[in-house]
Amino acid sequence: MGSFFRKDLLVFWRDRKEILISLLVPIVIIIVLTFAFSGLMGEDAETMDINVGIVLQDDESLGLQQFEEVILAMDLPEQEKEAMTEQAAMFSPVGLLNAFLNDPELSEWLNTKQLSAEEAKQLVKSGELDAVIKIPEGYTYDVLGQIILGESANTSLAIQMEEQSLESDVLYNIMERYLDTLNFQLALSSVTDGEAIAPILPLGGREVIEGIETLTISQYFTHAMTTLFTLFIAATVAMKTVTEKRERVFNRILLTNSNPISYLMGKVLSTFCFAWLQLMIIFSVSQLLLNVFPSKSMEFWFGIILIITFFSMAVAGMSAVFTLLTLKLQNSDAANGLFTMIIMMMAVVGGNFFPIYGLPEWIQRIGEWTPNGLSLSVYIQWVQSGDLSSLVIPMIKLFLFSVGCIIIASLMFPKRGRI
Repeated sequence: MGSFFRKDLLVFWRDRKEILISLLVPIVIIIVLTFAFSGLMGEDAETMDINVGIVLQDDESLGLQQFEEVILAMDLPEQEKEAMTEQAAMFSPVGLLNAFLNDPELSEWLNTKQLSAEEAKQLVKSGELDAVIKIPEGYTYDVLGQIILGESANTSLAIQMEEQSLESDVLYNIMERYLDTLNFQLALSSVTDGEAIAPILPLGGREVIEGIETLTISQYFTHAMTTLFTLFIAATVAMKTVTEKRERVFNRILLTNSNPISYLMGKVLSTFCFAWLQLMIIFSVSQLLLNVFPSKSMEFWFGIILIITFFSMAVAGMSAVFTLLTLKLQNSDAANGLFTMIIMMMAVVGGNFFPIYGLPEWIQRIGEWTPNGLSLSVYIQWVQSGDLSSLVIPMIKLFLFSVGCIIIASLMFPKRGRI
């Protein structure tokens, strides 16, 4: 097996162009993507600044007065009328909305300005406003009638924008959360036997989980791009078998009475070395050029090396299966196309091109079982928490994946007289 291992190392080393591509291309892509998408994740993320116009067409005092007149005209006990009036004052729709939007923490990145409808329209068109919240006439009376008397409302808040953007999506989510919280408070007040309870509005601001570090865009792309190109090493080593198959090298190996599994294990070990060295070199160069992991301890780097090592094992296991398929398939172009398709599918569901958290949940589950997706998941956990125990189960899974691939390839690998 040692001679086969040295053979594969020499064959790969002679292909200097392939080596340069596998090392330089991911480094260049990491640098370009880091600068192109800087400010999207982590501490480098820019503070969001949302400018919103408030078009108030409703007269809050008039709406409250109209509602009180309706309550006083109803045939109810005086105590119940007083409770409804008090509840209406607490749940003043316009007052609650203004209090929420002007919360000190929320107002750090959400700027509101009360304008006329025409002014707001012009500012949205010019790009000075991201969106407009329109409070229509009769809103106060309709909402109070709906939440206290159970009547149907004919008016509602409206969010108007020139075009959809990240800022408008965030504003929509904020308003949705506000209304959900308000509805919950109203449902809570309905079971308190008429007792008026002041509403508790959602809090704004940035939430920070103690003990969890943010993942920067450079850290994400360093792992995502490096593991993507490392997957291609499994296909590259396997495709070297095409030349050996064409030149009858494998047949001559069998004629020397050498064990075919030794040939396979030579491919596996050489792939592991290539993958491990590629990962280590790219991580090291990225750290030197971009300072991807500032002020990290030796324990942190030990965890990174551990992730690299077990992922390299998984890639080596893939090379065993790819080598088997190369020998089985008659068309080398078909084999190369099949390997590329498998790797690209793994890259998509494994998060190498973009974070998978926006994809359907079933795709996320599949991605977490791919070697690249699993290594990315544990890599993120390690960067954020540095908990060594979080590495144990994923490393076992990567090891079992590698062993499983090698066992399958060994059992189906061509024996003497079968190639």
